[in-house]
Amino acid sequence: MPLVPNKLLASMHAGNVENTYICGNHATPRHVDFVCETGLFPSIWFDLEHFDIPTTELALLNMVARGHGVTTLARFKAGDYQVVQRVLETGVGGIMCAMVENAQEARSIVRWAKFNNPAPIPGEVLGQRGWNGGGIDARYGTIPAKDYVRYQNNEVAILCQIETEEALAQVDDIIGTPGVDAIFFGPGDFAHRIGYLSQLGHPDVLSAMEKVAAACKRHGKWWGTLGIGPEHYRKVKALGAQLICPGGDVRVMLNGIRELAKTFQE
Repeated sequence: MPLVPNKLLASMHAGNVENTYICGNHATPRHVDFVCETGLFPSIWFDLEHFDIPTTELALLNMVARGHGVTTLARFKAGDYQVVQRVLETGVGGIMCAMVENAQEARSIVRWAKFNNPAPIPGEVLGQRGWNGGGIDARYGTIPAKDYVRYQNNEVAILCQIETEEALAQVDDIIGTPGVDAIFFGPGDFAHRIGYLSQLGHPDVLSAMEKVAAACKRHGKWWGTLGIGPEHYRKVKALGAQLICPGGDVRVMLNGIRELAKTFQE
């Protein structure tokens, strides 16, 4: 299968708003196939931060989504080179790096994620990623090396998650790091850290989102976050979030079983 442009990146650069679906507890090939078949979500992100999804399984889940033309993201703590490389080699369309606290961490992620391309295109950010031209992301060596490197450097998204007050204070430096495409603001962790457990719509949390939005606008980049429930969704969209997650497998299962129970409950 030939390499195709990253639909999520293209959509974000066009200024669109997209909804993404999170898979963690029920990250199975059939569930991913079901979500993709609905046609409701152009992207799915797999939560490796909170759930044990081995790279072998991640690769399979990614293949299922790719067969539908759905872009995949993988969320994890990008704390070392090997983890970043192995996730990228499963063929994901982007990495969502949890708990990025400062620009130094962001620079390390970029260095681990991008190749040192000897013939870069204008604006291409380079790194020191280890070479393996025979993995899934390289279509098992069927893609010419120069095309593979250029694609990975320019068509695979890098998102840094802002989830703490410390990170928020450095949001300009983080989003300004060359090679970082976007910020994904984590309202759950941020609310928890400032003493408003589960209050995603608290004014202080929304104020933090405004700071993220302003920083991204200054640097000409995009951002995303959760949008749980219609009211909260409308608020984050109004603040300028382009990649919005209304929930995923756990929320679908919980809401679905409650709806089913209405059949026999008075």
